[in-house]
Amino acid sequence: PPASGEPNARTSSQPPTPRLATMCRGEAASSASGRRAAGGKPAEEEVRVVLYGKSVDVSSFARVHPGGAKVLRIFQDRDATEQFAAYHSASARRMLESMLRDAPDAPKPPQQSDAQQRPAASALPSQSALGRAFDELTDELRAKGLFEPHYLDELFKISLVLVPYAVGVVLVGSNAAPLVGALLIGFACYMSGWVSHDYLHHSVFPVHAGGAASLGEEATSKQLKQARANVRLNNAVGYWLGWIQGYEELWWKARHNTHHVVTNEHGNDPDIKTAPVLVFIRNNPTIARGLSWVQRWQQFYYLPVLSIMDLYWRLESHAYLFMRPQAKYWRRTLLLLLSDAFTLWLFHGNYRYLLLMTMLRGFATGVVVFATHYGEDILDGGDHGMTLVEQTALTSRNIKGGHLVNVLTGFISLQTEHHLWPTMPTAHLEEARKHAMAFFHKHGLEYREGSLLECVRLNIKALGSSTSSTSCDHAASLVGGVSRPPLPPFCPCSVAASACVTPLHPSANRPFTVAPPSPPASLRTRHTLRRRPSPQHVLVWFFSPPSPPASLS
Repeated sequence: PPASGEPNARTSSQPPTPRLATMCRGEAASSASGRRAAGGKPAEEEVRVVLYGKSVDVSSFARVHPGGAKVLRIFQDRDATEQFAAYHSASARRMLESMLRDAPDAPKPPQQSDAQQRPAASALPSQSALGRAFDELTDELRAKGLFEPHYLDELFKISLVLVPYAVGVVLVGSNAAPLVGALLIGFACYMSGWVSHDYLHHSVFPVHAGGAASLGEEATSKQLKQARANVRLNNAVGYWLGWIQGYEELWWKARHNTHHVVTNEHGNDPDIKTAPVLVFIRNNPTIARGLSWVQRWQQFYYLPVLSIMDLYWRLESHAYLFMRPQAKYWRRTLLLLLSDAFTLWLFHGNYRYLLLMTMLRGFATGVVVFATHYGEDILDGGDHGMTLVEQTALTSRNIKGGHLVNVLTGFISLQTEHHLWPTMPTAHLEEARKHAMAFFHKHGLEYREGSLLECVRLNIKALGSSTSSTSCDHAASLVGGVSRPPLPPFCPCSVAASACVTPLHPSANRPFTVAPPSPPASLRTRHTLRRRPSPQHVLVWFFSPPSPPASLS
């Protein structure tokens, strides 16, 4: 993908836009502010985030921001209004009021036109027509009660964690049926990941008051007090559910919350930083040429390697705590080590079952987690100017399968709705899906979904290497009848259903995935006669995704 701040669909000979120049000046100012002051002490880096039309200085707040300082630096001079409204409680909104009072107005982005000669709005994303329409939809869903808690459903979900976990501990600890017990504990930890995810997103005990665009000024002091108490309650339950798995709550928040607000942004989203084990190519020949000889087989070892995800996440969670000052974090470190000690003691003499449980749990979680984002578009890491709903449309995909699949995947299968309304209780996401689909259709956005198998196919296809100059040129050569270059062994365009990234999404100046036209029958026949399909071609064909719908909007 282009580097952060690089304009899309713009040749290098064209001058930078005023908006890009502003971003460059902001980066230069940020760099200069990090230098040492005249007195020898490091100057505090100035971080300004655009919130509700104001340029808010959050420099002094960055160090104590619960979501971490990194995400604030990512949104330097970017509009974060929609992200703030989606993730913050009523008490946090009230805190923002004092920061907005003396903040200057944020400069509006200049008028631009994309490669399709479509005039771009000069308003900030949150103030655009689409942004305001999405706010109205959120307020409508709130009025319908879709943000109200559903405690019976939450009780059912937490029983899917505690009951099999307790039975599994008894079976393993007594050595009566250690294999069955290990499988039950593995299932409990698998479900615990989804349930703790809901609590740490504050979607169980309500923390909001007021509408989508509200700062909480209409909330009473009693409501604000209750919101603060619910934040602590959500965090506490989420922490102990994570403790069962051997994960640290703060590590999860720093990683996952950043992923939510900058989904699939190159260089910003920590979830898509999977190199060097997995390098998602998505038909980029430059990336493909840089693969090592091991990585050229990644579409084949992709599924097996998911079995180590549980172990990897455990190690990353531990490293998060170990690299921090223990004078502040020693209690959390001690509790996490106690979780490890309990697990090792429980499986003493049955470590083979512990290994089996870890691998199965990691594989099951990894398949679901990777299915909903990794095969989708990768956005530039700079200020792409999209609304939250536009970014979600390009970077998220639902898993079809009905209510049972939703329950067994912790409703991660409704990824689009979850990213649009992360604090909505999962019991209401199926109803919200109907409204989201209608909204996408009305505003010409693509609503992406497919079965779990189709999502896995997309991921494997995105890992396939391409050694041709461009995948689309290769497909065009098949269609145009010109002399055809030798077919690369792993070329994604070796099948008609393969995808190339060239056109622009109607709502944003960036590529999205479409299918190239099928070659004429004569060329297909000639190709078949001249070259027998290899096992690699068969696997690429098998895992190729279905053709997209006729209407790409």
